[in-house]
Amino acid sequence: MFLHASFRTAVCLCLVVGIELLLPSTGSAQGVGDQQGQTFRDLSGFDLNPLQGMTQLSRFNELAPMEGAVDPDQYVVGPGDIFDVSVGGPQPVIASVPVSADGFLLLPEAGAVEVADGTLSEARQRARAAMQTEFENVLVEVTLSQPRQFYVHISGAVPTPGRYLATPVARVATVLNMAFVDTTRGPVANPDLRPAFRNIHLMRRDGTSARVDLLKYYSTGNTDHNPYLRDGDIISIPTYDPDYSAVYVSGDLAFPGTYDHRPDDTLSDVLVLATGEDPPTGFTQVRVLRTLDDGSTSAEIYDLASLDPSLKIERRDQVHAVRDPVVRGSASIEGWVQYPGTYPILPGESTLASLVEKAGELREGALGRGAYLQRATLPPPEPQTSRQNRFEFAAPELELIRSDSMAILQNTRLASINFLSRAYLAHELRLQNRVPIDLSAPSADATMLLQDGDRVFVPRDERSVFVFGQVNRPGYVTYAPGASLEYYVETSGSFSENAGAVYLIEAGTSRYLDARSATIQSGDKIFVDRDVMQADSEVLQRLLTDTRRADLDERTRTVQSIVQSISAATAIVTTYLLIRREFGD
Repeated sequence: MFLHASFRTAVCLCLVVGIELLLPSTGSAQGVGDQQGQTFRDLSGFDLNPLQGMTQLSRFNELAPMEGAVDPDQYVVGPGDIFDVSVGGPQPVIASVPVSADGFLLLPEAGAVEVADGTLSEARQRARAAMQTEFENVLVEVTLSQPRQFYVHISGAVPTPGRYLATPVARVATVLNMAFVDTTRGPVANPDLRPAFRNIHLMRRDGTSARVDLLKYYSTGNTDHNPYLRDGDIISIPTYDPDYSAVYVSGDLAFPGTYDHRPDDTLSDVLVLATGEDPPTGFTQVRVLRTLDDGSTSAEIYDLASLDPSLKIERRDQVHAVRDPVVRGSASIEGWVQYPGTYPILPGESTLASLVEKAGELREGALGRGAYLQRATLPPPEPQTSRQNRFEFAAPELELIRSDSMAILQNTRLASINFLSRAYLAHELRLQNRVPIDLSAPSADATMLLQDGDRVFVPRDERSVFVFGQVNRPGYVTYAPGASLEYYVETSGSFSENAGAVYLIEAGTSRYLDARSATIQSGDKIFVDRDVMQADSEVLQRLLTDTRRADLDERTRTVQSIVQSISAATAIVTTYLLIRREFGD
């Protein structure tokens, strides 16, 4: 038997080579074979070829995207899969054989082998076993060349239900992405209901079914919750009512919100969804508030370290994660320090000096007296807790009023001050988030306590003083220790004709001092005001005129009030004297 099979194989190979040599070559794509001798022409018309139909077919269609090599123990073979069957050694004959519509693999000389609905490992074993009976002691290999395409059906809470094309290497989320491409239509007509992505029904043709938790796959990336598809699968997306069939998760977590409840839900499952970690981390305790049938509530607190993984969660439970009681934060320091950056702190305990120390102290040439600390002084509006999770569509909310402006309005709603005073208050509140600090020498500023999000900036000492206003050549003047105001003014081209009062704007604090008596230091600014107020534009001139008119009217009303008061007092005194003269005796 061995000699007969080997002789038959040798004869067929000789016939193949001889016939190919007789045929004219028309290019590398249609020649006898490639340089490695891996392909042959289609010899299906020659009856002498025992491997009739075993040819390498040219396939230029794009292969399906893969996650990697398929697992032969999990891949389920079906009609349309294309296998490469290789027979021979150094120059094997390779044929591309598809699985027929009824699930058989038609192998030359070996006949039909049923491979549908079995794993890839089983199909390869059956095909090799069948080929070995015809080609003994000849190397036979069977590999999956190209996965098939098939249809799956999507129904339920999706914008576009129907039939979708898929492959065996596609997962549930793959076709659902296509079903949700149309954003012009909502997945549910009833606005009170939402798609239940944690309770997706996956029904197979063999009668088996599974409940897919797609949100857990999105949170953790675990592909066990996003199974592969098979021929004819039916994917149904149910709906749920957040007020009756949901679990509410809150706390300082990555993904708080509302999640549809599963019958087998545990507390650990819900926490994995809200943290994106399995096992969940980032907090120490969790509180579960449960509404009982009679309307009353019960609350239980569980430690994360000793949490029972089988602890069940029911519908309408409120889960709240409690973080570590030690409040931690960070503060940043920038500018002229050795190692600028963001450093961890304990809010309310860490000092400014400790932050400067972590940054490697000030660099040579830093303007320590010009440093400042930036902190938000406006209280933000109270956050609104949302029961919507991140996987659901939400229309964007327009911010009609800025959050800091809203906070100002809330803070001044009970004040009796007028509109201009409120505007001034808002202006000052926005400016006061920058607090001047002096780092040039040990001072009380070094003991300032930091808060989470603080930002410290240390400028560079440019060894200059900025002179501007009513001078002929405004600009930077080189700092001269101990120099008087006249030195800086003369260096700036002297006073202009409309020069008035002179102010020193102190670096860091931005205080306005009398420049004629204050000590001028590096980084300060000298401002020369106008003696006669002039407007720079028509609008400012109108405002200036209105201001002067208002001042004049105010003085006029004041004089009139005084005159009226004097007249009234004179009338009273005159009346008194007349009465006394009349009845004095």
